[in-house]
Amino acid sequence: MTDRVFATAGDWALASDGIQWMLMRRVRRKRGDSWDPVSFVRSERSILERCMREKGDHGTATELLAELPDTFDQWRTSHP
Repeated sequence: MTDRVFATAGDWALASDGIQWMLMRRVRRKRGDSWDPVSFVRSERSILERCMREKGDHGTATELLAELPDTFDQWRTSHP
């Protein structure tokens, strides 16, 4: 399965490769912006929130994670 970005907010995005959530950060490059993965989380939304804080997010987490269920497995069953 290819990586699929399903939510963006500011310089942050969430994606999934079918195995885990991937927290991505926008990187501005000469040839255009790209999304680089900075954390991989297969367990709980709260861990994803912590990763965002540790990577320097100061407020986007609430907006970006608002629609996620508590666990990756719950999300995966509703997004095959």
